[in-house]
Amino acid sequence: MPIHQPFTRLPVWLRRVLTLLAVVLLAALLTHWRQNASTYATGFWDTGSQPLVFGRMLQMENHQSAPGGFMGVYTQDWSDEQNRYWYRDNTPVSPQDFQAYTHQTGLQGWAFGVLNKVLSVFEDRGEAREIILYNINSMLFYAATLLVCLAVWRAWGPLSALAWLCAVVFAPWPQRGMKDLYWCLWTWLLPALAGLLLCAVTRRRGKTPWWCYLLVFAACMVRCMCGFEFISTFLILCEAPLVYRWAGGDRRAWLHRMICTGFVAVGGVAAALGAWFIQGVIYFGSAAGSWQNLTGAVTSRVSLTDDMVSNVSVAQVLTRYFVEVDEPLLQFGPLTITLKPLIAVTLLGFALCLAVLALRKKPLAVLAGPALVWVLSLVAPVSWMVLSKAHAYVHVHLVPMLWHFALVPVSCALLVWLVKTAITAVKESLESRRRACAPAAFVLQSKAAMRF
Repeated sequence: MPIHQPFTRLPVWLRRVLTLLAVVLLAALLTHWRQNASTYATGFWDTGSQPLVFGRMLQMENHQSAPGGFMGVYTQDWSDEQNRYWYRDNTPVSPQDFQAYTHQTGLQGWAFGVLNKVLSVFEDRGEAREIILYNINSMLFYAATLLVCLAVWRAWGPLSALAWLCAVVFAPWPQRGMKDLYWCLWTWLLPALAGLLLCAVTRRRGKTPWWCYLLVFAACMVRCMCGFEFISTFLILCEAPLVYRWAGGDRRAWLHRMICTGFVAVGGVAAALGAWFIQGVIYFGSAAGSWQNLTGAVTSRVSLTDDMVSNVSVAQVLTRYFVEVDEPLLQFGPLTITLKPLIAVTLLGFALCLAVLALRKKPLAVLAGPALVWVLSLVAPVSWMVLSKAHAYVHVHLVPMLWHFALVPVSCALLVWLVKTAITAVKESLESRRRACAPAAFVLQSKAAMRF
């Protein structure tokens, strides 16, 4: 009996509980195996932003407050790691020295501040609490990744899901970045997970419940309240599962769902902007001051008011990240894979699979959904480079992470699926030919027997 049959006979609620337990356990094992909580084994991704979170945790730990509840620092330099060292050493800080960072809501600072206060009841050492927070952040990212892998398993098979997971486990950028308390990479996957859940529930029930759209709204809102950077990437990834279903299902119905999902996703972004505006009113004391702060932060990131790179064109930004920046995206021991070879191999895989299906007279429409997903996984990071050329051109230490959301894992998973699809087409063609030849061979044998 196949191993999946006893599992499918269990009650639905029990299967879900066991699946979540397996996800949590595997996330913990991966975090321990890859040493993602260690600042020495995997290093840091962005040391310039984390001080804002440590500053907010220090503030809450010392029972201090500031208008608006923004993140911030206790030093003059926003990127000064002194805030982290003070946190690790439980150093008392003065409330007058706190400088609020008003360019985003800072939900993650508040959340980690609350969690840090809970941990401080059991653990006095700041260094130990820091490691615990890194472990939790890494486990959340692995858990979100494993949930995506489950969806990939259902769509493209277990080998593709394994390829997706390997594209995360052996990727230098996510390995360094998943612990980061400022960026919280697991929140980058929330919109995509909401889109995947909407598709799964819709397929099972035949209609889309209202609460699925509410989850899309909440996922986009939470992500934006942790930072509006790269938002175009996450909105595109939220729609990618629906586009995949649109390519292979009732196109009119799925188009309607795509439009509704887009509206509620943008609504989540608008709600986060509203929360940010209200915080600004509390901090600056007026709506005008808050509006000026909000518009200044937004327009600088979408390249409208940043004089430092006003002469940079979109072509220059794309050239920088497609040609000049050649960082390893995957690393298997001494073997490294960069962006251009990965794209080239994936396109070659599509071409070869297309040729095999055409020669074997198989339907080519099976490639439509995967091809659209791959295109969207490429467009998603590029969209931010185009929309925010100022931010993208300057932040070379940040933007390459976008290739992992989700061009790199999608390419790895699709390569496996393309190979499997081509092999299956060849096998089915040979099998049908063998069955067609069997009656003719039987007739020849019968005639030979009659002669004797």
